[in-house]
Amino acid sequence: MKKLLLAAFVVATFATTAFAEPTKVNYLALKNFAAEFKKASDVSWSTTGEFVKATFVADNQRMEAFYTLAGEKIGTSRGISIDELPLKAKRAFAKKYESYNVKESILFEGTDEDAYFIKAENDAEEVIVKVSEGGSVSVFKRNKK
Repeated sequence: MKKLLLAAFVVATFATTAFAEPTKVNYLALKNFAAEFKKASDVSWSTTGEFVKATFVADNQRMEAFYTLAGEKIGTSRGISIDELPLKAKRAFAKKYESYNVKESILFEGTDEDAYFIKAENDAEEVIVKVSEGGSVSVFKRNKK
């Protein structure tokens, strides 16, 4: 179940289309968000059948916070540069995907695990890979062009 939710968050983070605005956001999610992100601005909420997402700006950076439908925090994500990856992770990605151009990278900080995700492409395909701090690289999603 945790892997399914993580997959949904990553796809939602990299997605270019927005979710429909919810008619209701769980009070606990609103309360937890307000307590943790006191200085957040430009907050917008969206929901799916599996989670609630707040998109906002904090410390001049666009971020997302994910909550269960019951309002419990699942994690946050934010865009990072490829240079912010741990050295082992950078090397592992570069070795395995040297012919790919990085389009976007994010850090997902979850309640259960932290993970780096990189969206990259070459002439034949687009991939989203999960990279651990220790340097293991696994394909999260692959699309042929």
